[in-house]
Amino acid sequence: MSINPLTIKQLQEQAPSIFSDSPIESVSSQYHFVKTSDILDTFREAGYYPIMAGESKSRTKEGQPFVKHIVQFRSLTNLIQAPKNGLYYDICLKNSHNLTSSFSLDLSCFRMICSNNLTISADQLMYRRIIHKGFQKVKITRAIDEIVNYIPTVEKEIEVMQHTILNDVEAAALSRAALEIRFNTDTHEINPQELLVINRAEDSEPTAFNIYNRIQESIINGGIKLKNKINQKVSTSKNITSIDEKIRINKALYKTMQNLISFNTEPYLMAA
Repeated sequence: MSINPLTIKQLQEQAPSIFSDSPIESVSSQYHFVKTSDILDTFREAGYYPIMAGESKSRTKEGQPFVKHIVQFRSLTNLIQAPKNGLYYDICLKNSHNLTSSFSLDLSCFRMICSNNLTISADQLMYRRIIHKGFQKVKITRAIDEIVNYIPTVEKEIEVMQHTILNDVEAAALSRAALEIRFNTDTHEINPQELLVINRAEDSEPTAFNIYNRIQESIINGGIKLKNKINQKVSTSKNITSIDEKIRINKALYKTMQNLISFNTEPYLMAA
């Protein structure tokens, strides 16, 4: 399936706050306003084009032009030719003009088969979070370069996940960890097996990558049964729509999988 870059008109329709000409009035004099739309050329110069955009909802009509917004960029290489393994390494930009978010960039792995973004938890990246005070275009260029240079590392991590088989104990442990990331397990009882349901034939093999995708899709898309421990009432989880929450959950889950893989591949021995 081919994806075309978004036009300016499409970006304006999907996230008008990208084109805000000024920040919200309550910002201090030290706040250096950077119009998100002005950064589009910087990404284009680096060979990355916008393919998705979205924004949060403000409680007031007056605050809507300044809300938190996100833009997903894809490399020109992957736009003109789809990767054979179906995995796209995109850059997600997050910004706001109302002090609710600093300008930040994240590497995400987009899996075409399920249309899910796996936002990578990469503590090694130094320039991802860029504050508005003293904001400079060169910082954006450095951040893009650093993220692009980090892609081979993530490719190797995912390749290891694709070749690592998880047993039932490991899969259940990852599922329980995901429940702790997503829900309040003190108040609700949730069956961790729900997160391991196979929704497509491609995810049937018990590789770490397949199980990771099953779990990630379940907690992001919703539909998990929650049983209240006090009144025994059963409800169903909703899909995650918050920009920050979706990124938080994805990063935490990826970090948890990294930890599990390290235990799986290193020669940990039990004491005699």
